[in-house]
Amino acid sequence: MAAFTPLTEPPYVAAFTPVANIAVGDETPWGVAAELLRLLAGTETAAFSGEDAGRAALAAAGARRIVAVVRDEHRHPWMAAALHTLLTARPDTIVVEMGVPRAAPRGALHIAIHGAARVCGRAAAEVIAGA
Repeated sequence: MAAFTPLTEPPYVAAFTPVANIAVGDETPWGVAAELLRLLAGTETAAFSGEDAGRAALAAAGARRIVAVVRDEHRHPWMAAALHTLLTARPDTIVVEMGVPRAAPRGALHIAIHGAARVCGRAAAEVIAGA
């Protein structure tokens, strides 16, 4: 595997988002999008879920470099399928696996974080942007 070169251009963050449980709620921020926006102005993001999530993320990203953020992927077959679709079409995708990482590393860079707190997203964003 080639060495990873940190991003210098704003990426497109595709957050594959499961339905939040009552303990977490929709208000709890997670992911890397806000932190990447702070480091790479112009970063865009959207949340995707469901059967067509991978294709929808590809269409939304256009030519931008993709950062795919998954959370507890092993619990959501649609999320694993979406990530597979992304990586097949765009092997340069950066994968950030939050929550409980269980998948084998894949993508141009694979960051596995045991948690989804804001500090976890910040640490991943700093690696991606070389900060």
